Order: sequence, then structure tokens, then C-alpha cells
Amino acid sequence: MTSTENIRFSFPRSLRELLRIQADEATRGTIVAGGTDLMAQWAAGVPAPARATSLSHVPGLDEIRIEADGTVVVGAAVTHALVRDFAPLKRHLPALAAASASVGATQIQARGTIGGNAVNASPAGDTAPALLVTGGSAVAASLGGTREIPLSAFWLAYRKTALAPGEVLVAFRLPPRRGAVETFRKIGTRRAQAISKIMAASRIRLENGRIAEAAIALGSVGPTAVRLPPVEQLLLGKIPTPRLAAEAEALASASVTPIDDIRSSADYRRWAAGRLVRDILENLIKQPKTQKKRKSE
Repeated sequence: MTSTENIRFSFPRSLRELLRIQADEATRGTIVAGGTDLMAQWAAGVPAPARATSLSHVPGLDEIRIEADGTVVVGAAVTHALVRDFAPLKRHLPALAAASASVGATQIQARGTIGGNAVNASPAGDTAPALLVTGGSAVAASLGGTREIPLSAFWLAYRKTALAPGEVLVAFRLPPRRGAVETFRKIGTRRAQAISKIMAASRIRLENGRIAEAAIALGSVGPTAVRLPPVEQLLLGKIPTPRLAAEAEALASASVTPIDDIRSSADYRRWAAGRLVRDILENLIKQPKTQKKRKSE
């Protein structure tokens, strides 16, 4: 195990102090929220950083707020357990709640944070597909101000995000689903405490029996979690049918470029990607053929 005894920790007590520490290369540290990913990496022999900056005493980063228009603002230090259990969020963002409920075991969910899962930038991060289908943004803060990064542009490559040096992820802004149906499904070697072989999230809205909006995202099929624009375009304006489900399955399998690793083969992931998308459509077929317009839940 890599020793952490020589890490110099900073414990800022305000957002301003946090940003000041991170703005200076001499004091900037690896951000630590729940620490579950970092501790696993250090235990595996990844060199520990010289400095670390804790979010544990920074107020506001562990809060969830629902704005008047239904937009959900989730602080970066909100734990998976809170996302999993907070009833208003479960109503607004059921796929994200389900994704957080699939992260590790109960102890990990109690400590691990949604921001940490995102910044870790693993293609197997459970919450990334559920975040992607919202069409929302990540809020980054620095001494120079704040900016919103579309989640579609947040994950750049394996273990790499769009955050600039000195920037800190402070929140996510996630639009309301406005009557859309959300789903999340994860395939792992076992039901609990399994790193994903592949996972899928969707947000699809029907109007008069036809697909009016479609967002589908997959994880563990490439260097980052991805949306599937070709499949989404195929679905728009269509009535969910078994034939459409079969077409979407084939297109999804052809749209991903997974790899072989110790958890699964590329061929299996390609096949499973299609089957997960087919499952999304088959669940839609079971929905009422007409959905009345309703206000955001």
C-alpha cells in the first residue's frame, strides 16, 4: 500500500478559501471529498499526491436544491446515499438515484460523492450515463468566476475532464425531465459491489404515442461514457414497436467501440449495448400509447 503519511492536507472552511488554495500551484492539492476512489487507488500502489485539499468543511457543496423551474442543482460533495434516498430527487431524476444506489456497497454510498465519481472520469463510473441523459451541465468554480460545462463535453478522455488547473467542480445543474421516462440498468459480475461491465441510462418522452425526445447513454463501452446520437435520431418521431427496438439494438451495437479487459470482452459489451437499448424500447412499448402533457414532477 502506498503510504499517505507525508501528504500535506488542507481543510478550507469556505468556497473562497478552497478556490484560493487551488489557484496557487504551491498550495494546490488533489481534491478529496469522500475519498473512496483515491483510497482504492493508493491501496493499489498509485503514488499518493504531495498535497490534498479536503471538501469536508466547505459549506454548500453537500446540498441539493430544486429551483422553481424544476432544475435540480446537486452539490459536488453530495453523497450517493443522499442521491439514492432523497425523495424529491428520486421523483425528478430517477435514473440518477438508481445509478447512485448501484455504486459499491452501502458504506461506499455513504462516503462517496457524485462529484468524485464524475471527476474520477472512469468509463465505468455508474453515475455518468445518468448525468449525460439529462442534458445538464457541470458547474466549475475558480478565483476567476464560475462557468457551466455541458456534460456532453465534460469527459474528454480516460481519466480526463474539462476542468482547468485551479478549477473545482462545485455542482451539477440538471434540467427537469418534464414527463419523460427515465431508466438505468447496470450489468456486473454480481448484484452488489461490482464494477460495471456495461451500464445504460435513458430519458425518453412520448407525445401521442410517438417519441418526442430521446437521450440514451452508455458506460464502459469506450474511454468515456457516451451518448448515442445515431440511435436517438432513429427514435425521434417514431412509435415504439418491436421492429424499432430491433433496429435500435443493431445500431447501438454498431455505434460503440468497447475494449477487452479483465471484466468483460469487447464482443460481449457490443452485444450487451444493443440488448440494453432494446430493453429500453421494449419498456417503452409497455407505456400507454398516449401521454398527456403534464407539468414537471
